[in-house]
Amino acid sequence: MAKRWTPNEDRELRAFYPGGVPIRKIARSLGRSEDAVSERRRTLRLAPRPRQRPWSRAEDDLIRAAAAARLPAGELSSRLGRSAEQIRRRRRALLGPRVSPRPYTHADDQVIRSSWERDLDVEQIARTLGRSPGSIRLRAQKLGCYEPVRRRRWRAYEDAAVRDGYELGLTCAQIATELSERSPSAVAARAAKLGLASHGRVWTARDDWTLRVLVREGLELERAAQLLARTPEALRARARKLGLMTLRSRRSHQAPRRWSPAEDEQLVLHAGLNPALLAELLNRSPEAISQRLRRLGLRDARERSPHHHVPAHNGLTPGELALVERELRAGGPRRQLALARRLGRQPAEIRALAAQGSR
Repeated sequence: MAKRWTPNEDRELRAFYPGGVPIRKIARSLGRSEDAVSERRRTLRLAPRPRQRPWSRAEDDLIRAAAAARLPAGELSSRLGRSAEQIRRRRRALLGPRVSPRPYTHADDQVIRSSWERDLDVEQIARTLGRSPGSIRLRAQKLGCYEPVRRRRWRAYEDAAVRDGYELGLTCAQIATELSERSPSAVAARAAKLGLASHGRVWTARDDWTLRVLVREGLELERAAQLLARTPEALRARARKLGLMTLRSRRSHQAPRRWSPAEDEQLVLHAGLNPALLAELLNRSPEAISQRLRRLGLRDARERSPHHHVPAHNGLTPGELALVERELRAGGPRRQLALARRLGRQPAEIRALAAQGSR
C-alpha cells in the first residue's frame, strides 16, 4: 500500500514545483514515483507550469544565424534546451516557409560516394556537407550506394506463436526468443496489429486504483492482466512506478521439481514445438522448458528459431515428424492446414514428407 504524504513532503513539493524543478528530480528527492508527484500536485491544486517558456531575443538571433548557415535544427536542440520540432516551428514563424533545399552538386555526390566507400559515419558526412543525416541517406540511396533493409513479412506460424504467447500470458521478450530474427518491440507491434493488446494506452486514475486493489487482495499476475486488458510486463512496470508490491505469477507459487525421464522423453519427441505449448503440456514455465532443451542439447543457446537444429529427416525434426504422422492419421483437411501453417509449409509438402518418413 502506498505511504501517506507527510506535511514536510508537501512543503518541499510546494517549494520545488513553482520554481521550475523537473518532476523527475522532485520524485528522486522525495523518494516517490513521478506519477505520485504529479497526482499530489493536482491534489494540492498547484497551478500547472507552462509547457514551453517564451522565446528570447538571443534565441531568435541564434535561429536566424543557424538558418543562414543552413545548420539543421538538431544541432541547436541541445544548445537551446528545446526539441528540434520546436526550433523548426519557431524558424518558420520568424523566416516563413523554408525554401526548397539546394540541389546536390557533382562534387557533393563525389564526397558521398567516397565517404560511403570508406565507411564513414553518416552524421560526419552530414556535417561536412552541411546537410541533415536523413538527406544524406536518401541521396546515397539514389546514388546506389546502399539499399535499405526490407522488413521480412510475418508468416502464419509466427502469428500463431504470438497468439499462443499472449493467451498464456508470456511477455514480448519471451515470445521473441521463440521467433527467428524478431525483436520484442516487433512482437509488441505485431500483437497490436493482430488486436491482441492495446499498446501505448494511457494509465488512468481508475486503472491505478484498480491495480492498487488487486495488489492489496493478492491477485495473481496473469488474472490481473486479464482484468485490466494489459500485458503482464505492463502491470509489473506500472506497479514499480506506483511504488506497489510486485504481483506474483501463478507459476512462482509452484515449488521447483526435478525433471523426470518421462518429461525428457516428451521434450526429445516434441523438440520442434513452441516452448509455450510444451509448458502447458508438462505444467512448467516456458523459461524452464527452454533451459531444459539447451541442457539436453536439443537447442543451441544462440538459436532463437522454434525449429532449432536437431537431427532432422527431410527438414523435419523427430518431434515434428511424429506430430505430422499423428495429425495425418487423425485425418481432416482443416487439421492438415493448421499443421502446415504451424510448420510454415504447404499441405501437399507435409503429406509428401510424412510419406517419405514412414518408409
